[in-house]
Amino acid sequence: MLIDEKMNSMPEIRQDSVDEKHLSDFCRARGVRFFRVGGLFWMSRGLRFFSPWPASKPISLSPQDLRFMWGQKALFLHYVSAEDKPYFPGYDLVVDDKNYDFRSITSSKRRHNIRWALKHCTVERVQFNLLAQEAGPLMEDTHRRQDRTFNESVLKMWINYFKIAESNPLFEAWASFVGNQLAAVCVVVTVGGGTYIEMTFSRTELLKYHPVDALAFVATQEFIARQGITHVSYGRRPITGEPEGLVNFKESMGFRKVPVRERIEIHPALKPALWGPLSSAARFVAKICSNRSMYARIITGVLDTYRGQVNVMSLDK
Repeated sequence: MLIDEKMNSMPEIRQDSVDEKHLSDFCRARGVRFFRVGGLFWMSRGLRFFSPWPASKPISLSPQDLRFMWGQKALFLHYVSAEDKPYFPGYDLVVDDKNYDFRSITSSKRRHNIRWALKHCTVERVQFNLLAQEAGPLMEDTHRRQDRTFNESVLKMWINYFKIAESNPLFEAWASFVGNQLAAVCVVVTVGGGTYIEMTFSRTELLKYHPVDALAFVATQEFIARQGITHVSYGRRPITGEPEGLVNFKESMGFRKVPVRERIEIHPALKPALWGPLSSAARFVAKICSNRSMYARIITGVLDTYRGQVNVMSLDK
């Protein structure tokens, strides 16, 4: 099957003016840049790196669109392309079966883990103030396991995120508990007909009870069964990449891996530096610093994705 045929099965995303207002309110409260182009809401992920939020179906950007976005101080754009242009082979992970249940879990080992988890864990929707007060150890454990920096500044950033999300109707927090211990949490945002799992944090010492398995299974069942919800997304390939084991986990939870054509656009003024004699040096420095700086991780991801964009025909044969 060609990648175009597979991408046609991606769920449609509907954004109305109410959703956009809540997305805008969230970004303003966090001091995050945003704009609307091509019928989509674009948010800065840091370093003036913009992508549609939530993840979108394939789109085309006109020269006028690009001029506008560069005029909005964007330096990098990351999106799924609908055009016959060089692209990086990415993916989206979705559940769109309204009857999602144990039969959706094809891995016998994963079904066993979920059943084990549900015997030891309880899953429920929680208030964001619980995350602000008690999720610190889970965030630290998750960052450490993923070799990401965690310090007081990172903790304050997430606590601020939770406080802002508390008053925004698009956001929900869910958690799994082992006894009375907070074992795993996730934050989701619902826009139009889609629910998107934005992040998951878990406590290392409680992973033996598989609290993330329980959380993902119960929450996904809840979301996909809601009226008006057509799909639940466990995320698109992030620009910084993600471990193969994490992707395998999501697939084993019944999320369908839909291939997409990722495309990177770089501000014309930056291209000579990032795609010339200095590009290898820039990537080397960014790679060395990637464990200590999210900006360095973004630069590394941008360069890897940009260099990995291939001719359309070479992958569609």
